Amino acid sequence: MSVDYDVTVIGGGASGMMCALRCARAGLRVLLLEKEILLGRKILVTGNGRCNFTNINASGDKYYGDGKFAETVLKIFPARACLKFFDDLGLLYREEGEGRYFPITGKSASVNDCFAAALLFAGADIKCKCEALKAYKTEGGFKVECSDGAKYCSKFLVLACGGAAYPQVSGSMKGYDLARSFGHKIINPRPALSAIDLKENAVSRLAGLKLYCAASLSDNPQQREEGEVTFGAKGVGGNNILTLSRQAQSGDKLILDFMPQFSAAEFKALLKERAAKYPSFKIKELFTGILPAPLYNLLMDYAGLRKNTLLVEINDNIFDRIVSTVKGWPFTVAGIRSFKEASCTAGGVSAGEVSPERCESKLVKGLYITGELLDIDGHCGGYNLQFAWASGYAASEAIEVEYGKSNSKKNKGS
Repeated sequence: MSVDYDVTVIGGGASGMMCALRCARAGLRVLLLEKEILLGRKILVTGNGRCNFTNINASGDKYYGDGKFAETVLKIFPARACLKFFDDLGLLYREEGEGRYFPITGKSASVNDCFAAALLFAGADIKCKCEALKAYKTEGGFKVECSDGAKYCSKFLVLACGGAAYPQVSGSMKGYDLARSFGHKIINPRPALSAIDLKENAVSRLAGLKLYCAASLSDNPQQREEGEVTFGAKGVGGNNILTLSRQAQSGDKLILDFMPQFSAAEFKALLKERAAKYPSFKIKELFTGILPAPLYNLLMDYAGLRKNTLLVEINDNIFDRIVSTVKGWPFTVAGIRSFKEASCTAGGVSAGEVSPERCESKLVKGLYITGELLDIDGHCGGYNLQFAWASGYAASEAIEVEYGKSNSKKNKGS
C-alpha cells in the first residue's frame, strides 16, 4: 500500500525533527520516519546526557569540511534564532560558559520532549521503528520503501539520517547508501570528536585526573584548545581533546600545557621564588599546591629528576627542564576511538553537490540533505547540533517556497 505526503523526512534526529516540524507548521502533510524506537536517540546522549544544544559563537570557522557552506547555513538560522526557537517551544535553558547552552533541567530529554510534543501538535505523522530501505525518484516526486513493507510517496524527500557515530543509539551508514543511490559522492566517513589514545603506557598513572590544560598537535601548533582534560587508562578526553581529535593521526605529538595561565618565564619565576623560600625542602615539595601528586611524580620520572634533591640544589638547567615539560609535555597519538565512542562523523555527502542556501541536492530536484549526513562537522561545544538545527531549518524554508510555487501553479490551472 502506498500513502501520499507532501514531504517525507528520513531520520528523526535534530535536523530531521526541525525540518519536519517547520514543514508541518506550514500546513504540509509530513511523514517523519525513524528506525529507532523513539525520536532523537543521539540527542539524548549528547553532552553526557545534558545536551549542549547550541553555541552562540557558531560560525564557519568552527567547522571542518566546507566552512563556507556551514557559514551560509548558519546565517539562515543563527544561534540567537535557535535560542528564540527553543523559547517558543517552552524550553528553559542556561549558558554555561564559552557560549554553550544547556536545558535548565540538566537533561537531554527536555529538548526531545519539547520537539516531540510540538511535532504531534503540528500534525506530523511520525513512524518509529520504521527504517527506510530504498528511496528513488518517481514522475511525481519520490517513493520510499520501508522495513515494515509500507511504501510512501511524496513530492519532496529529506535525507536527515545522521552519520555513523554512536551506532548503539542510531548511528549507521544507511544514509550514505541512500544518498549514493541518487548519485551523490560520499567522502569517506570516519570518527570525529572522540577521545585520543596515547602510546605512552605511563599515562595510566594519571587515570582519573581531570586537569585544565591547553592542548595542541605538533603539526598545527596554532590551533591551541584550552579546557579540562580527562585522563584514562589509555588516553585522554575532554572538549578540547575531542576538537583536536578531528585532525589527530597515529604518530602525531599531542602537546599538553599543564599551566596555560602562565608564560614559561612566569612559571619559572614562580618556581624559583618558591625554591628560594624553602631551600631545605625536597624537589617534590616544589610542586605542592601546583600539580597533583600523580602528575608531579610522573614528571620527575619523565624529566629524570632525583626525588631526594633539595630545592637549594636545583640549578637553572633543571628549572628549564621542569618548565619545558610542564608547559609542553609531548605525548604520542596512538589513534582515536571508534564510531562507538565518537560524538559525530567526519566525511559524508560532498557539500559541493548540495546548495548551502537550500540544503537541496544539485543533482536531484526536490531532494534535500541535512545535518551530520553532510561532509561538515564542527568543534566540540554545541556546534554540531547548531548546524543540524540550521540545516533542517534551511531545508524546510526552501521546501515551503517550492510547495507554495507548485500550489500557485495548480490554482492558476484550475
